[in-house]
Amino acid sequence: MRIQQILAFIGAATLSVSALADPSIAPSASAASGTPGQVQPSTRYRLTKDEAKHMRGTFGLADGRMMTVTSRLTKLYMELDGKSEELVPVGLTKFVTRETGTRVTFNQVPYADEVVVDQAAR
Repeated sequence: MRIQQILAFIGAATLSVSALADPSIAPSASAASGTPGQVQPSTRYRLTKDEAKHMRGTFGLADGRMMTVTSRLTKLYMELDGKSEELVPVGLTKFVTRETGTRVTFNQVPYADEVVVDQAAR
């Protein structure tokens, strides 16, 4: 009888711990997957049309390159090194490009004035 209670407790504890996991990053967008082209939009973070509109602009990157952000309805697109990619929100200020998996972090949404790009395809 005690074994059943212990197993029930372990099952409940496992579910409780998994509920604390960060749902903001899709599994395919994790660094462990390393497979570009599989990023899925987060159901938790979505931009409004107004937020997307106020994210447009040109941003200077630390390495001297320039990145241009445009919007269409509620979607953001970045142009970097002559290539345009959709930015998929995975957090409040974090985005991942759909095709190459480049991570883009803005200092705020909307009205960002600083941006950091990690693993940008050159």
